[in-house]
Amino acid sequence: MFIRGTKLILVGLVLTLAVAASASAHSVRTGTVRPAAAAQAAPPADDPVVLPSRVAAGIRRTETALTKAEKYIDEAEYTKAIVSLRAVRANLARTDKAARRQMNAVPTDPEAETTPGPDSVIAALTVDQEAVMTVAGLFNGNTGTLVTALASTITTAQLIRDRLLNAVIALDPEGAGADYADGMPDTLDGYADEVANLTEASADDKLSTGGATALRTALARSNATLAKMNAAFGGGE
Repeated sequence: MFIRGTKLILVGLVLTLAVAASASAHSVRTGTVRPAAAAQAAPPADDPVVLPSRVAAGIRRTETALTKAEKYIDEAEYTKAIVSLRAVRANLARTDKAARRQMNAVPTDPEAETTPGPDSVIAALTVDQEAVMTVAGLFNGNTGTLVTALASTITTAQLIRDRLLNAVIALDPEGAGADYADGMPDTLDGYADEVANLTEASADDKLSTGGATALRTALARSNATLAKMNAAFGGGE
C-alpha cells in the first residue's frame, strides 16, 4: 500500500507540473503577463518626437559636421576642421530656415491638438546650443585661422538662435505663442548651463588672444540670451 500510495503521489505531482508548464507556455504564446511579472516590467517610454524631415535632416547634418570638426582638431587636421566648421554654419542656417517654416505650418491633421512648430523650433534651438557649447571647448590650445573659423561658428550659432528666439517671443501669447508656453520654459536650464560652460572655458582653457576675445563675446551674448529667456518664460507655474 505504501508503494502504491507513493506512485499515486508521484503521478499527481507530475500532472501538476505538466499543467503548470502548459499554463506558462500558454502565457508566453498569448502574450499574457502574470501580475508579478507585470509589476517588474519597466513603464512604457514617452512617445518620441517625430520632427518634420527637413528639420531632422538639418539637425543630423549639423551634428555630423560638429563631430567631424572635433575629430579633425584632435588629429591636428586643421584645414579639414575649418571645412567642417563651414558645414556646421551652413547646416545651422538650413535647420533654422526649416524650423521657421514650421512655425507657420498648418497641421496635416485638422483634428491635431498640436502643431509642428514648437517641437521644430525647440529642436533647432537645442542644436544651436549644442554647437555653441561644443565649439567653446575647441579654442583650447589653438590659434590662427582655426580660431577665426571657431569664432565665426559660435557667433553664427548664437545670432541665428537669437533671431529665432525673438520670433517666438514676439508671438501673441494668447494666440500662436500659447503653443510654446509648455516647452520653452523646460529649456531654461540649458541656457544656464551654456553660460557656465563658456565661463569655465574662458577661465580655464589655454587661449590665444583671438580665442579669448571670441569666448568673452560669446559669454556676453549667452548671458543676454539667458536673461531674455528668463524674462519671457521664467515666470514659474
